[in-house]
Amino acid sequence: MDKIRVGIFNLSSCEGCLVQILNLEDILLNILKTFEVECRVLGTIGKSEPYDIAFVEGSVMSIEDEMELKKIRGASRILVALGECACHGGNFLVKDFDVDEINEMFPGSQKWYSHPIERYVRVDYRIPGCPIDKEEFFTVFKSLLLEKFPEQASFTVCSECILKENSCLIEKGVACMGPITRGGCKAICPTFNRECYGCRGLNDDANIDGLLHTFKEKGISIQPYMLPSKKGEVKRS
Repeated sequence: MDKIRVGIFNLSSCEGCLVQILNLEDILLNILKTFEVECRVLGTIGKSEPYDIAFVEGSVMSIEDEMELKKIRGASRILVALGECACHGGNFLVKDFDVDEINEMFPGSQKWYSHPIERYVRVDYRIPGCPIDKEEFFTVFKSLLLEKFPEQASFTVCSECILKENSCLIEKGVACMGPITRGGCKAICPTFNRECYGCRGLNDDANIDGLLHTFKEKGISIQPYMLPSKKGEVKRS
C-alpha cells in the first residue's frame, strides 16, 4: 500500500506555525516514519506530489504566492489553511498606518496587500491561531487521516479564561478581544496577562457592538484594525 502523502507549505509568513509543528518532536518523527511528507523546513522537498493532505501557512502577498497556492491546490485532495495568516490574512493586516498612504509614498513598488488563501482557492479546513496550537494540529491531522473534519470550537476565549479563573483584563482597562474571539487556544495570552488580540478569528455569535459598548463604558479606546476578522473562515455543512 502506498504511503499517505502530506505536504506542508508556507507562503508569506513568519513560519511560526511550522515551528509549532517542529515542536511536536517525537510525534513528528513518527509522522515522518509513517507518512511521505514534503516540507522545506524539514528538508524534504519535491518528493510527495500529489498530496492527500496539504497544509498551507501564510497569506498571499504577491503574484508568486498566488501561483504557488493554486499549484498546491491543484495537487491536493484536502487543503488546510494553517494559522492566522492563511485563515484571515494575518498580522500583516494589523497595522496602525494607512496602507494607501504608504503606496503613495513608494509609487514604484508593488501594491501592498495580504489576503487569506480562501480568496484564491477552495479551503477544506482551517486551523486558526498565531501561532497554531501544536496539539490542535495533531488532533486535526489524525482526524483528516480518517477523512473526518473536527468541529470548530463554538466557545470564546473569554469562556476559557473564566474556566481557568483568570482575572479579567477588561476589568483592568485593557482592550481584550476574548469575548468575541473563537476559543480553542486555552486562553494562553490572557493567562500570561496579555490581552487576546483575536488571532483565531471571530466566534460565530460574536457581539462586536456589545464589546465596543463595554469598552466605551470603561474608557477603553481601540482602533478598527484591532478587531479580529472573520474573512477567510470556512463553514462546513
